[in-house]
Amino acid sequence: MARRRQACDCHVGWGSYGLFDTDDIWSMLVGVDDETGKFQLRQTLRRSPPEDGLPAFIADSLRRTTFVFNAERYSIGRSPMQAHDRLLPDASNLPYMLLRLNKDYARMEQFQALVSEVLPAIKRVAVSTVGNEIEISIHSHGSYREDLAVPLNESGTGLAQVLAILYVVVTYPAAQIIIDEPNSFLHPGATRRLLGVLRRFDQHQYLLTTHTADVIAATQPEKLLLLRWDEQESQTVIVSNSGATIEHLRSSLSEIGATLSDVFGFDLVVFVEGPTERECFPLFIPPENRSAVNFVAMKEPSGLTSKKSGGLFDIYSRGVAGSALLPPRTKFSFDRDGRTATEIADTVRTSKGSAFFLDRPMYESYLLHPTALSTLLQRLDGASDANTPAAVEQWLSENHESFAVKGLPVTSTENCDAARLLDAMFKALTEARYEYNKIEHGKEISEWILANDAAWFVELQAHIANLLKP
Repeated sequence: MARRRQACDCHVGWGSYGLFDTDDIWSMLVGVDDETGKFQLRQTLRRSPPEDGLPAFIADSLRRTTFVFNAERYSIGRSPMQAHDRLLPDASNLPYMLLRLNKDYARMEQFQALVSEVLPAIKRVAVSTVGNEIEISIHSHGSYREDLAVPLNESGTGLAQVLAILYVVVTYPAAQIIIDEPNSFLHPGATRRLLGVLRRFDQHQYLLTTHTADVIAATQPEKLLLLRWDEQESQTVIVSNSGATIEHLRSSLSEIGATLSDVFGFDLVVFVEGPTERECFPLFIPPENRSAVNFVAMKEPSGLTSKKSGGLFDIYSRGVAGSALLPPRTKFSFDRDGRTATEIADTVRTSKGSAFFLDRPMYESYLLHPTALSTLLQRLDGASDANTPAAVEQWLSENHESFAVKGLPVTSTENCDAARLLDAMFKALTEARYEYNKIEHGKEISEWILANDAAWFVELQAHIANLLKP
């Protein structure tokens, strides 16, 4: 059975949204009756007459896989030697669960590595028995001497939350993790590293509350909810998807006393050709990337590839360096267009190696995927013989030669002016009912290809990997 993710709008206690794996739920819900040998819902087995226990079962499953981590000091460094099969909602039995985790060497080592990634000063998390209790100790010295270990209950605020959160992340196939104000119990660097780890474990669902812009920037949330007090109604009003537009984002940040410039704390700034690349390039950042990257659209990219561009490169780099406490790295991504090898080499030299060029004329050159384009056209204009994958492929093949890039012979769809080609194709196949929107449609096509035929983007992924290299 193919594995799928489904989001269920389930209000449970504090109003979280549950995320379930259908295979896991199926295995939990369905069992075999020993007497009849037939498959039945586990909650209805051996009941006469059968009762519908599915709602209660799902509610119980959510309670057992939902964890809330508050902004307070956790005293969970010791717990009794009591048998538990899972972490309690308040994480009070974390010592016992870590003791059990010791039996799974691979997962324990993964847990230890993630703890050190979030908090580099911690070398090892140790678990030992003290009488009838189990205690967690922290090793910050490379010698791992027992006398230098510090009990967790005597360690800094926030460490207990990090250990409990990472335990859930590593050991649960799918969980709902709610974190209240992570920046209140962790310093900014640790907060950003923790959020970077959480983004890699996307089988879980996360709900965070925050009053700081850096958490919003680090999480890149799928949905941003703004809670505002309405004096007239005397109640809290929720603004859904408040990060969907720049106006909503400005409004959300203003509510916490911040501006867009406050979210500019990045390790790497990449200047790109335009707003399409600014929206699409972040899709290609690999999960293992540790740097915070900001893609910024250039206003006049052609000026940077002229013969007298050296001063402009310095202005860009110095402007970025002057906007942060620690000057980030700066790189530039250009379309190849019809530039010659000499022109490209001159630009790379002038930029001191910070300029990179696409292997194809422009970003749209990578989006000429017949099935992806057909899927988009059918969503916009309905299915028809004119927008099947075969029809799209035929139209591209018959018309690409009419859209040449200046200075570049058109030998295939890969080196034509793909932006103009897509605009003409949309108008032709929809009889002018729709036009190609470079930003909106470019991002949708990119997401479809990444989800369904990622190998199509091998060249582009290599280009972005070069941009991200130190």
